[in-house]
Amino acid sequence: MSDYDVVPGTVYLVEGSRQAGAPRDILLLPTPSSDLMDPLRWSKWRKAYHLFLLVAYSSLLGALTNWESVIYLNLTEAYRTPITNLNIGQAITLLLLGVGNVFFVPLSNKLGRRSIYIWTLVLVLASEIWMIFSRSIGDYQGAHVILGLGAAPFEALVAISISDVYFAHERGSKLGYYVFGLAFGSFVGPICAGYMTVDQGWRWIYQWGAILTGALLVLFYFTFEETHFVRSFDAQEGQVVSLENVGDEQRRRSLGSASLKVKEMDKDVGAELQRETTRGLIAGEVFESDSWTLQFTLWKIFPHSWIEVCREFYRPLQLSMFPAVLWCGINYGTCVSWLAVMGTTIAEVFARPPYLFSSSDLGLIWIFPMIGSLFGAYFSGPLNDRLTLYLSTRNRGWREPEFRLWAFIPSALIMPCGLVMYGVTSAHGLHWIVPIIGTGFVGFGLSVGGTVSIAYIVDCYKDIDTQAVTTIILIRNIVGFAITWGIQPWIDGMGQQNAFILVGVLSFVITGFAVVFIAFGKAFRRLMAKRYAGLAAEAARMSG
Repeated sequence: MSDYDVVPGTVYLVEGSRQAGAPRDILLLPTPSSDLMDPLRWSKWRKAYHLFLLVAYSSLLGALTNWESVIYLNLTEAYRTPITNLNIGQAITLLLLGVGNVFFVPLSNKLGRRSIYIWTLVLVLASEIWMIFSRSIGDYQGAHVILGLGAAPFEALVAISISDVYFAHERGSKLGYYVFGLAFGSFVGPICAGYMTVDQGWRWIYQWGAILTGALLVLFYFTFEETHFVRSFDAQEGQVVSLENVGDEQRRRSLGSASLKVKEMDKDVGAELQRETTRGLIAGEVFESDSWTLQFTLWKIFPHSWIEVCREFYRPLQLSMFPAVLWCGINYGTCVSWLAVMGTTIAEVFARPPYLFSSSDLGLIWIFPMIGSLFGAYFSGPLNDRLTLYLSTRNRGWREPEFRLWAFIPSALIMPCGLVMYGVTSAHGLHWIVPIIGTGFVGFGLSVGGTVSIAYIVDCYKDIDTQAVTTIILIRNIVGFAITWGIQPWIDGMGQQNAFILVGVLSFVITGFAVVFIAFGKAFRRLMAKRYAGLAAEAARMSG
């Protein structure tokens, strides 16, 4: 294996030959520690329940931040304000969903993931109660400031929590569940909101929001376990390789791609460490621990200094210079923005002639993007994991993060087609089934865009995955904020048909840029290796 070029993100994942009938084992990355409290050693049911809570959390907050689309006309009448002011409230929420994570993710490294989830759910509950009694557009926009801050962790911290408990070969499918949870809430929420509005009145949307948030808060307080875990040196991923020594040692069959702590070793220690990591642990060999109990603590102090935590607040500015991080943030951001563009126009398009949909009918429209997102979650999760393992096997066991990006090729065609179908056909008053099928294609593209973007970055930069995911979400939401803020003047100026044609072209170009990273992504990672080594070394000091 000494002839293989290893750079950050390249890992030896599959033990065995690609010859027919040869045995193959999946190596466990990161390597679990000997501590039975390590979340990587949790039993399958504990991991499954942890994932269930995170998906439920994502679904609820996805609904709360999206289900107002069916009552836009009710809100304009109640507040006596144009739709543009409502879009400003939504844009502020999107912005704070990104900015909030700049602070919450570093704080989760100090106070624990559990603490951040609990306290931010309190903020969401407060925002829903405020909206119940709101009387003006000022109340609406103020409550959405609180909602944006409180809901922020579901944008980034959930993906990090999943990475805390699952191995590299499992992350794609588990992130697929998470992204589907986001899409499920975003699409089912408006369906429920439509029926609530017809049967109970539009303010009941917020009353049900408060009830469901309160129930989830109780569930998290008593049953959600802390997943942030500081591993000892011998359990870190990829420790035998130094980024500064690009020789034979960097091409060994290591469990990871980069060591940021080991600079020099004597021959005896180096040989012993190589023997340990060359063999590695494979799937099925880890003894699972099972010691779940009811939870009562509000926080857990980890041994990270507050100075290091404060430094993490501006880390996204440094990581935004990484080509992969920048592109994934823009790509994911535009995928979410196209959904927001569609959501802010549905009420205006389908509540008026020739469609004349009721509030409940407007909610039912979201069934189609939900179905599309379900297909997208399976395509970008389990199927993409299998593709990645297959390509790794053909690549002599070495996995490159770019193997995941092949999923973007069909998505780069499907999502733009959906946007053009929705915008152009509804502008001409064609039968309602045609634009609504287009919304299903958009749901597929959103699900693929979120799952693959996050999984790719976590694979590329595992040692700084929390900061990388935070940066992606920040870029994503800045893009979403700008587009949501300006979408109504954009449509008014260009017309609905031309606006959605332009949106479709932008979607094709940005998502289709994946071919550049498939071809040159490894070269980009090599180019940024030294900068990555420095950032990861700082992260390693913080963790230990």
